[in-house]
Amino acid sequence: MTLKELILLALILFFTLLTRLFRLDYPSQMYFDEVYHVPAAMMMSSGDFSRPFDPQQVAYDGQHIADWLHPPLAKYFQAGSMYLFGKNAFAWRLPAVVFACLTIIVFYFLLRFVAQAFFFKHLSIAEKNRRSINLALVATYFLSLSGLFLVQSRIAMNDVFCLFFLMLGIFAYFAYLDKKTYLFLFLTGLSLALSFSTKWTALWLLLLIFIRELTLLRSYRALPFIFFSLILTPIFIYVLSYGAMFFAGHNLTDFFALQKTILSSQLSNPSFHLYSSDPLSWLLNWRPVWFFTSTSNLDNSFVANIYALENPLLSLYLLVTFILLFLSLLKKDKLSLARKTVWLFFSFYLASFLPWIFFSRPMFLHHYLPALPFLIVLLSYFLLNLLEKITDKEKRKALFFNLLFWPFFFFLLFYPQWTALPVPEGFADLLYFAIPSWR
Repeated sequence: MTLKELILLALILFFTLLTRLFRLDYPSQMYFDEVYHVPAAMMMSSGDFSRPFDPQQVAYDGQHIADWLHPPLAKYFQAGSMYLFGKNAFAWRLPAVVFACLTIIVFYFLLRFVAQAFFFKHLSIAEKNRRSINLALVATYFLSLSGLFLVQSRIAMNDVFCLFFLMLGIFAYFAYLDKKTYLFLFLTGLSLALSFSTKWTALWLLLLIFIRELTLLRSYRALPFIFFSLILTPIFIYVLSYGAMFFAGHNLTDFFALQKTILSSQLSNPSFHLYSSDPLSWLLNWRPVWFFTSTSNLDNSFVANIYALENPLLSLYLLVTFILLFLSLLKKDKLSLARKTVWLFFSFYLASFLPWIFFSRPMFLHHYLPALPFLIVLLSYFLLNLLEKITDKEKRKALFFNLLFWPFFFFLLFYPQWTALPVPEGFADLLYFAIPSWR
């Protein structure tokens, strides 16, 4: 890495850390789905590994119910943090901040590698290095400006943990595609298994990669290792993630009964929620989720809210990218390595949110988070390709500056709406609720 590259990456990482640590302990009480995740993690931090896995005995303090509906891996990190730093809001949210920063690092090096080995493989070494660094920096910068990513990495839920292991698995898979070494396929299965052990959302990508490997299979001798890496390893890791449950005295019968209950509950949730949204509307940033509001210690003319809403300008960029992808479907050009890579990322994107369409349970905008990084990659790739076609240096610099600056400006404008910073009610009505469905 060059010194300039290292400094820019460090600045993005520092920005990510700062925007998440600032007032992380506010609100001091549990909010939104923390009221499920945190009690379970609190039990674990106190050494109780039985009740969080028993749907029949989930009462925590008479007011809160411990989460058993999701796999436990994220809760282990949250429990460990509370064991070290106490049962307070900062402690139960800190692991999400750490994993958000780790996601930024993994995402950067994933893009650095993919750009070198796939997108720009045909270029000279110097040009390949330049474009790879630019792509990795721009994509990571855009990810750091994501409102959904920010909100989910300031709350004790499991989404950011799932995203980190998801990006790690995709990194391993691209390494496998480049090196053709089965060790990387095993690491793909392992990483996606850890993601699945955090949230079931990862299952779709795991299945996509498994089906893709079967479709491209050239020798049946590879079949056992594909099954071992992408089926057996995830199953083993998933069961292993419930080790605390077995440690507390439960057995495999209890484990399978719990999985059946989870599945039944996921499929039978009420079909309506005030802030639910259709998956196809997520690309439009149409319906955010109201996480928190505060009325105490505020002047009547001020409001403070937390909304899971995407950065409006970034969402517009992503919508344009989505449209460009579909327009490119009309082209009948020969599939180059770069274009094949574009479609692979697009397939990862679609697999991360389209399956939600087939479920009748309430769905929310923050379920879109695992899909976002893949579209951000394609946004950054198209953007840099566009800039390369502009021969006038001054025009290229001006366009590049504006395309990077305005999402940052919108991030600053909407930061209070993502973090419950008090703002005048008139300002909130004018900006944060400019679109009626945002209220």
